[in-house]
Amino acid sequence: MDQHKAPPVISVIAAVHNVADHVGAMIDSLRAQSFAAFEVVIVDDGSTDGSEDLVRTLSASDPRFRVIRQDNAGLSAARNTGLEAARGAFVAFIDGDDTVDPEFLRVLHRIVEQDGCDWAACGVLLCYPGGRQEAHSAIHARPAQPAGPIALSDARVVARVFPSAWNKLYRRKVFDGLRFTPATWFEDHEVFWSIASRHGTLGYSPRPLYRHRRGRAGQITGTDSDRVFEQLTVLDRVKPLVETGGFAHASEGFAQLATRLVHERAQVLRQPARRAAFVAQAQARFTDWGIAFAPGDDPQISRALRLAMQGVLPLSVVIQPRDAAGLSRALPGLAAQDMADFEVLVIGDAPPATPERLPGGQKVWSLKGADMATVLAAASGAYVLILSPSEFPLPDAFGWLINAAERSGAPMAMGGFQRATLGYHDGWTDNRVAVGVGGEIALEADQALRLYPVVGNKIFAAPLLAGLPIPDGLAQVQAFVLQAALRARRAAQTDLPVMRAPDFPAPPRAQTQKQEQAGGLVRQVRTMPVDDARLPDGWRAVVALRLYQLGLGHRRAQLGWVRLLWQVRGLRGAETLPLDPQSPGWVHGAWRLLGGGRR
Repeated sequence: MDQHKAPPVISVIAAVHNVADHVGAMIDSLRAQSFAAFEVVIVDDGSTDGSEDLVRTLSASDPRFRVIRQDNAGLSAARNTGLEAARGAFVAFIDGDDTVDPEFLRVLHRIVEQDGCDWAACGVLLCYPGGRQEAHSAIHARPAQPAGPIALSDARVVARVFPSAWNKLYRRKVFDGLRFTPATWFEDHEVFWSIASRHGTLGYSPRPLYRHRRGRAGQITGTDSDRVFEQLTVLDRVKPLVETGGFAHASEGFAQLATRLVHERAQVLRQPARRAAFVAQAQARFTDWGIAFAPGDDPQISRALRLAMQGVLPLSVVIQPRDAAGLSRALPGLAAQDMADFEVLVIGDAPPATPERLPGGQKVWSLKGADMATVLAAASGAYVLILSPSEFPLPDAFGWLINAAERSGAPMAMGGFQRATLGYHDGWTDNRVAVGVGGEIALEADQALRLYPVVGNKIFAAPLLAGLPIPDGLAQVQAFVLQAALRARRAAQTDLPVMRAPDFPAPPRAQTQKQEQAGGLVRQVRTMPVDDARLPDGWRAVVALRLYQLGLGHRRAQLGWVRLLWQVRGLRGAETLPLDPQSPGWVHGAWRLLGGGRR
């Protein structure tokens, strides 16, 4: 090496271990940097898949790249080796399966120099299998963090910042006397908090300049392994760093940090015994640390996990498949939930009589010929979600619904749903009445009346359902939703779609002919078991016309509507209630012309 050549300004340390499919992209992204005065120290940590030979071949023509081989000792040891070899005045880290934007080094270097701070961070582009990408501010619960220096004097602020080593640039002096703890997972946290306590301003750009791969097999943060318990040990070591680091609100900040990290580890645990042990140990540690579960204002942290840590099963899922094929269609949605703390109760003969388990370890119980009293007696969950035939949950649905309910304290929570070909629906037959504050809806009588007749997009506190029938068939579903909403009086709401449903909810085949017969639908609505003391006069007429349209009317000629309009005259009230906006325009006109008949 030329002894007179100026040292590089930045040393990029790339830790590589068995990522032969990805290191080429990593090297290409570094070569493409607009800031040229850098070196790359690639530390191959005992790869066995040919990664070392590949990086040597790919980087041989560029003198800025150096390759160091060591026996496998873990990510921390590889980074420490790189720090010892680094020659630049600044240091950055990249994992072997990640890439960076061409502006990564230039932007962060400019921030550090202009702001006079010792380190800077950028936003992150999360890259998932299948090509999906998601930009993240790298600040938890802050999707739109503005550019500029971040003061790290408050532990609650520090706890929100991604602790990862890799989306940052540091002055090399930051690591004087500081190294990553060897032979442990989740190694970033101790280094991050140590730096934050000594260098209290973090330069920041929201641009997603670091591209972080998610979902790769063998990735530490996504591995269901006994090593997940090391997260608790790391928190043991981080706690004194937070408490003695001169931060304001140190106890609250540590509680929020511990909550987030336990949530992140619990998300990937699906092996039942391991998950149960981790949840129990986490609760014991929280008690020892003198903290409580503290999600703060982060909507993504699972409030269901707080219930599980308290020994409460968050959710019982009740499904009503028509046959074994119907159950099979529901299983992928159940297995795709990131919240694993639920049980499944199947009404019917679809599963064997003995308990089975889903891929996530959830118990599946068969309740042949059950009524709601039997379901509630068997259910262990604090909340109940009921899936009618042809309703299937979307991934993450259970977590979002329980978060909504727990954050508001409402006994009911609801979300939107995705229809087969008609797309998104917000869950209201007339969303002009959905008036609420902060994601919570006051379910006065008119609001309850305008809830769309599906159940799979809603959860209910278990006591709310006592005495109600199992909703089976369109009229029964409408009665169930209406009665439960009247009891709840308020509901938490998320606009996210939480369920897949058919374009139109259909009645069971056995009831279709009855509804097609003259007066059949009117008779069902007239005898709906709903306590209607709070409902406006004439509500049954509105419901009858709604159910006709949803169950049959979207395929029927005008003659069917005319017959039904004539038949519901006796259900009208003294004042004409507005129909759902989705009813045909001429039906609205005819409804008004028929005038205010009385029941």
